[in-house]
Amino acid sequence: MTEEHRLKTPSMALVQHYTFAFDSELSYSAPDQALEALFKIYPLNSNLEEVLIKVSALNSLYSTNIFAIVDAAKHIQSTGVDGAISAGFPTAIELVASMEIGGKQRRNYSFATKYCSRHNPNSYPVYDSYVDSLLWAHRRQDEFSDFKRDDLRNYEKFKTIVQTFTRHYDLEGCSFKELDKFLWLYGRSEFAAT
Repeated sequence: MTEEHRLKTPSMALVQHYTFAFDSELSYSAPDQALEALFKIYPLNSNLEEVLIKVSALNSLYSTNIFAIVDAAKHIQSTGVDGAISAGFPTAIELVASMEIGGKQRRNYSFATKYCSRHNPNSYPVYDSYVDSLLWAHRRQDEFSDFKRDDLRNYEKFKTIVQTFTRHYDLEGCSFKELDKFLWLYGRSEFAAT
């Protein structure tokens, strides 16, 4: 995106356009529907094999760069995160994201937002690099909120930023799931490497 390029002002029509495009593209909608079905079959995180299936599927279908799948699944299973996820607590993101693998501390933030959102889509908007780029670009262009770029990687602040974005552009009728599809696909169309 160049300095002269202006982003379109988010509106219900623009959200509907991008969510329709997302749902119409089989390479986006089929993985989305498969993950939705899988997380309904395995709603809890107390059984290692069930967690491993979910981590593997999410990682594979969304390319979240989790290289130690079994370690990540063991970590999630050990956290007892189910209560926090079902209550919609932002702390669930860090419980899932922060883990030690091979003696090194890791923070799989984007993965954690996707994982928690799959369990409770009404409480967890999804963070990823396209969403980050789009929210930051709209902050710079339209000044819809006053935040630092690093705030997008703090989940409580990120969720507040998404809610402020929603109010500023009169998108209150949208679910987090619809906003996720919109922000990701619109961000991808604007910021994907060409």
